[in-house]
Amino acid sequence: MEKKVVEIFDISYEGAGVGKSDGQIVFVPKTLPSEKVEISVVKKNSNFLVGRLERILQESDKRTKPFCSYFQLCGGCDLQHCAYEEEIKLKKQILKKELEKSGYNGEIKTVLSDRRAGYRNKIKLEIKDEKIGYFRQKSHDFFEIKSCPIASEEINKILPDIKQFLVSNNFKFLRNVYIKQVGERLGICFLFDKNCKLDTKNVKKLDLFGDNSVYFAFGEVLESDRTKVFCVRGQPKLIKGLKGLKLEIDVSSFNQINDEIAEKLYDFIIQKTENKRVVNAYSGQGLLTFLISQKAKFVYGIEFQKSAHESAEKLKNLSEEFKFENICGKVEECLDVVLLRDVIDIIVLDPAREGCQKSVLNSILTSKIKQVIYVSCNFSTLVRDLKILQASYEIESVTMFDMFPCTANMETVVLMTRK
Repeated sequence: MEKKVVEIFDISYEGAGVGKSDGQIVFVPKTLPSEKVEISVVKKNSNFLVGRLERILQESDKRTKPFCSYFQLCGGCDLQHCAYEEEIKLKKQILKKELEKSGYNGEIKTVLSDRRAGYRNKIKLEIKDEKIGYFRQKSHDFFEIKSCPIASEEINKILPDIKQFLVSNNFKFLRNVYIKQVGERLGICFLFDKNCKLDTKNVKKLDLFGDNSVYFAFGEVLESDRTKVFCVRGQPKLIKGLKGLKLEIDVSSFNQINDEIAEKLYDFIIQKTENKRVVNAYSGQGLLTFLISQKAKFVYGIEFQKSAHESAEKLKNLSEEFKFENICGKVEECLDVVLLRDVIDIIVLDPAREGCQKSVLNSILTSKIKQVIYVSCNFSTLVRDLKILQASYEIESVTMFDMFPCTANMETVVLMTRK
């Protein structure tokens, strides 16, 4: 394998160090600007190379020892090898460079996480030969883990029991295990191939999981209406406490993985939508819709996933005033209907990583909506969509919420006002 010495001078949007060799760009994960490193070339492209770090010849004074023993193998964490202050500096640098593509050169505010470890309330594990683990960075090469330091303490405590459960049952066609912490309890979901025939009566050792809820799911991915989910132990719904409320959470629906930062994000949006008529697009299980409705004039939540919509509907039982309506359908099909029947002041967009459909953005552009709050964990599609919206809106503020410490990912909230 070809070896090279590279001087790192920048950071990529994926959190890898950027250097040059013979005039060609080289990306080297797990490195920092100002470092000189020896690498093995693992990928060649006409425009760039990708290297694997072999040896640090000149170390950055910002480098620290990672607290995870799998850091060099795993593709989950990108920036665990530097202090938190430097991590935030690098993230702001990445975001600033991306936002400049949309013409924005203003301030980027930050909301920091109190914890770098133990913050994740959900993980997805790969399965191989009754072993649990992750894939190596940018590959499908499996490696076994005993713990995941960025996952919550309760999730890590259950991992040995999951391992014992798998060995006891020797399941066929098992794809993944999802573990979600809601309050003090866990939802543990085993995802099998959609064509798997499994007699749950013959399953052994379910008592290993105590009071936690256990599910068997059959499908391609958990977060899909096509996937069939069955509760085989414990309560089917998970109960979450938030702002004095008790909320039912579905194990298969999306939720923010950092409870502390999620609450700060919700507070930010609630403040911006006070006394407004609001559309909350891609509204998931309806939690944010419900919270917004406490201070807004009225809120429409639009969500395509049926199970998430059903969870959102149950929140009506907690409200004395129905100042919100949950709509089950695609945003690109339902938004125009809402805009025809009501005058909307502000729309909250929180799409999947793929961003918004162009038809959704066009509907906003031709509407009378005064403000847009765009929430995104993918700044590539965020910048793409901002460029379109800037035909009628200007960026008022940008706030980076550090939802994913130790990774290059971030939750970015852009507030736009009609010109």
